[in-house]
Amino acid sequence: MKPILIRNSSSPNHSFTIEERISPYFSMPYHFHKEYELTAILKGCGSRFVGNNISSFENTDMVLIGKNLPHHWHNDKDTPQPEDAVKAIILKFDSDFNGVRLFDLPENYQIQKILDKAANGLRIFGDTFGKLVKMMENLLKANGPERISLLLNILQEIAVSEHTEVLSNDGYVPKNKDHENDRMNRVYEYITANYLGNISLTEAASVACMNEAAFCKYFKKRYNKTFIQVVNEIRISYACRELMNDNTNITEICYQSGFNTFSNFTKTFKKVTGTSPRDYKTKIIKLGN
Repeated sequence: MKPILIRNSSSPNHSFTIEERISPYFSMPYHFHKEYELTAILKGCGSRFVGNNISSFENTDMVLIGKNLPHHWHNDKDTPQPEDAVKAIILKFDSDFNGVRLFDLPENYQIQKILDKAANGLRIFGDTFGKLVKMMENLLKANGPERISLLLNILQEIAVSEHTEVLSNDGYVPKNKDHENDRMNRVYEYITANYLGNISLTEAASVACMNEAAFCKYFKKRYNKTFIQVVNEIRISYACRELMNDNTNITEICYQSGFNTFSNFTKTFKKVTGTSPRDYKTKIIKLGN
């Protein structure tokens, strides 16, 4: 599955777009586009793919995406979800505003620096997340020059924040050769299609047209994680979603998540989340009451 080029069209009265999306699933495919994108996930959990970074997330997530950087938020579509399981605000803007290169102005040098960092994806967390969500909600309702002002304020807030983290490593270049993109997109498709069932290193290497040793080395260099680590993290993110339901059985979730033994499930769950499945479920139930 290649990343898909998305072409965005803004209103004639607007130089950039912002929208709120509410849905049962993350419906946008693995894609890229020429605009910058700031995505705030207000509700939803699963796995996030940005460049060569694959991470799990829960309920709140925010990433500034650079130009032409492949990205995708994923949750399992085989499990029924409520209509409002996913809520997100998505802001997209270009560096050229109808011929005006706003970010090249000397007053905006800090913003330009943070946009350069966004080439590898920039996660935003902590107090900055809450501040930016309020600003984005205001931007949803804004009109006229206030839109430009709010956009600049949002980006300046990111630029001066200490609560940011670059996602893809420096060795990642979005414009890889076609055969390299094809290779990893086939692996990506294999993982997302099979992570809840039987998935093997041998098959993944075969999908990539490599032997196991070469594939392991290639995958680790590209993602800074082993193939098994990535698969387990995606499985645990699925388990976390299922544990949010009051009537779920932890043992059943273990096997639904693709693990063969309960001991391996609990060990992996604690390694990924820092807590046991039972303690995680207890904490989620308390938060919901």
